[in-house]
Amino acid sequence: MGKTALVRASCSRVAATADTLWAPCLPLSSLAVPFLPLATAVRTWAGVDDVPPPVLRVADGQPAGSAPVEFDAWLEEMCRRRTVVLVADDLQWADQSSLDVLMYVLAGAPDRRLATIVTVRSGEEGLALRRWLADVRRLPGVRELRLGPLDRVATAEQIGGLLGRPPREDLVDDVFARAQGNPYLTSLLVRDLPADAGSLPPGLPAELREAVARSWHGLSAETRELTRLVAVAGRPHGSDMLVKVAAATGVSKDALPALQEAVDVGVLEAGANGAYWFTHPLLAEVLEEGLLPEKRRALHAAFATALQAPRGRDSEVSLERAIALAEHHLRAGQQAEAYQWALHGADAAERAGGNAEALRLLRQALDLVAAAPPGGMTRLDLLQRIRAAAERTADLEEEFAAVNDLLALLDRDRQPLLAAELLAYRMSLRTLTGRAFTPLDDVQEAVRLSAGHPDSPEHALAMAQLAWAELWHDQPQGQNRAAEAVRLARACGSAKALSYALSAVAEARLTAGATEAPAEQAEARAAALQAEDFRAYMRSASQISHTMGFRSGREIADEFRRGREEMTSLDAPHIYTAWLSANEAHELLLRGDWRACLDRLRFALGSTPGPWAGMLTRLTAALLASRQGRFAEAEAHLARAEELCTDPAAYVGLFFAAVRAELAVMTGDLDRGIASALEGIAADGVQPYLVERLVPLAARAAADQAQVLRDRGGELAAPMTVLEDLWRRYPMVARRSGTGLVYRAEVDAMQAVYLAELQRGHAEPGAATGWVRAADACAAADLPWDDAYANWRAAEALLRMRQDVSVREAGIAALRRAHQLAGSLQAAPLLADVEALARSTRVSPVVPDGHPAGSGQALPGLTRREREVLEYVVAGWTYREIARELVVSEKTVSVHISNLLRK
Repeated sequence: MGKTALVRASCSRVAATADTLWAPCLPLSSLAVPFLPLATAVRTWAGVDDVPPPVLRVADGQPAGSAPVEFDAWLEEMCRRRTVVLVADDLQWADQSSLDVLMYVLAGAPDRRLATIVTVRSGEEGLALRRWLADVRRLPGVRELRLGPLDRVATAEQIGGLLGRPPREDLVDDVFARAQGNPYLTSLLVRDLPADAGSLPPGLPAELREAVARSWHGLSAETRELTRLVAVAGRPHGSDMLVKVAAATGVSKDALPALQEAVDVGVLEAGANGAYWFTHPLLAEVLEEGLLPEKRRALHAAFATALQAPRGRDSEVSLERAIALAEHHLRAGQQAEAYQWALHGADAAERAGGNAEALRLLRQALDLVAAAPPGGMTRLDLLQRIRAAAERTADLEEEFAAVNDLLALLDRDRQPLLAAELLAYRMSLRTLTGRAFTPLDDVQEAVRLSAGHPDSPEHALAMAQLAWAELWHDQPQGQNRAAEAVRLARACGSAKALSYALSAVAEARLTAGATEAPAEQAEARAAALQAEDFRAYMRSASQISHTMGFRSGREIADEFRRGREEMTSLDAPHIYTAWLSANEAHELLLRGDWRACLDRLRFALGSTPGPWAGMLTRLTAALLASRQGRFAEAEAHLARAEELCTDPAAYVGLFFAAVRAELAVMTGDLDRGIASALEGIAADGVQPYLVERLVPLAARAAADQAQVLRDRGGELAAPMTVLEDLWRRYPMVARRSGTGLVYRAEVDAMQAVYLAELQRGHAEPGAATGWVRAADACAAADLPWDDAYANWRAAEALLRMRQDVSVREAGIAALRRAHQLAGSLQAAPLLADVEALARSTRVSPVVPDGHPAGSGQALPGLTRREREVLEYVVAGWTYREIARELVVSEKTVSVHISNLLRK
């Protein structure tokens, strides 16, 4: 979790060969106890006890006396007997006497078996410790490890560990913004939160307040007041501004000495630009909350006055100052001024490209619109700006709220085009925020409202959106509507409408079985870039995975990577690059490149990915965790993905059913696996992603049940009924319409696996041949996870047939391929199954490397050649390998084996 936990974990790893002497320093503010950490360490010493402990005392009132020599001598004796690790934890609280002893120890003999580790909390080093550290760094053998803050992904992992499940993205954002990657503060923030918490509660936990304010309490009264003023400032300021406000409010007549004291103690730090701020920003929150409301408002008003521009020169105010003025006026209760400066700040932020800050300020102005002067912006105007800013920043929830507010304000009959445009946007937003998948109602209404203006961009956009929704709802009129939308978009010259329309046409062609990538697909992406509409780009990119032109899944992954890199170069919002990265991760997972998959998932979760990309990321992570045997992690990822949308079954562009079914089968919940697989197959309409895996998973679960019952002599009626029903309903695996070469190979592979599972369930003699075909099909489709599984099943069937040598050789080859693939994939459950089969059939799971070691003794009654053959057999060599090594025929090896068995 943090430095102390890291050191404890490191010491536990060497516990078998070294003794740890743990010296904890304590934050005593009013009582200085010489040698307290060292005395504690000696008292709790777990090493040898036949050597008297050192006497740690103050001699003649001096700080150290003879203690350094005595402690070092005692430690020397301990090191002669066994390696010792001396840990001084939280050295920022150590007394001077202990520092003197540690300095003496560190300067001691370099060849003794001693490792000395000290931990220090950054920002809390006093002057004495700083001098001590400066001297220690000059000593030979001293190394320094700085533990930087955790990034957002690591913070999310920590929160997930504390809560017992992957956290909500909003909670991660909230915690990361406040703790800034400090794992100790993160743990305090989320302590006692429910597992499904979506945000932090208001205020700070008492323990956290005490932790961040510990050093602050040691400051002088004047310096404490000055730091409260810095907290009210809300952001770093130079000394000129702080001195000015401190004098104006009576906090301090000369603030510079107080600033120096706060820096010396580590409460404040001076940035490279000379601006002062807290070493940890949470302290600002703690200090401002501790002020009386009246005092807080007065300080904010003073900052607003100090920051005010000369009369009539508001336009010359910098973005940073405009933002500060809006904030201080608001906190001072000056609403009219806060409204004006919020708009000034939003204008400046938009000019500077700071769309996220502009969005925040516009929302602030909307809350204050009642205080606006007559003739200013209306509520409708502000909502339009908020919607546009939210679209630029991809703040989906903010945009959805603004669209809803606008639709509630509009008279749709008087402003039909604006209403139609908003309804077209809302369809996409409902999908992307997990509320509904391509709903038809909004875009049907949009087409109706805009029909009176057939030449307008709004009508073309509405038609394109309706065509897209109809195609995903398997409504045939979508194809003709998509073509009409393209005609309308070209006629009105709207690049945005054209991109959406072309994507719909491309989708229609792919659904109809186009033999190559439709030309409209590339044109749609180009039009999206021309319109600077990243959402439209994402839609056209979504068609990559089922385009005919690709010859391998790795080409598809590369195309997603190129799209991600292009979006990144254009500074696209993270939710769009995260979506492309999550798609890339999924393709990499299917192809067995799980390490690169993890890297792409980490990128996607590096910032808030939004619901759509979040669902895809979590489902891919769940699939990987399940296949590698981390079932609790997989369940948690799946649960988080399900939380992100109201109806997972409706999201056919994702693969909820496949993950549910595979996870159930992997964990042995076979009834749930069958039910989940069959529930995921749509009765009609568009099939969900990975639907081709659902029938094979159901057959696998039923075959597992049959195999268990057959081994126990149980009644087979139930699994046989399932298998027969599957074959009657699904002679072919379910599949999506609109396929590419890559997908066709995957479907063929799943069909082969399905047939082999049916044969296994019925215990048919030809099951071995079926599994060999399935393994070949999975290898041809570049599906290594399925390739490994099919080879395991093939080996299982072949090695138990007990026929001729060639059958056994084939079984051994299949087992070794399964072992090699499962090992490289780190598929722990499958690897355990393969190794269990190897043990039960007495086959080495790896190809022998080099000659077997001789037994060193001659077994009675065996010839030299028979002993030689026996040693190869014991080492796991096959007949063919032995024959090749000894330069004889396999028949000769077989004769030797027969003689050995007879003897």
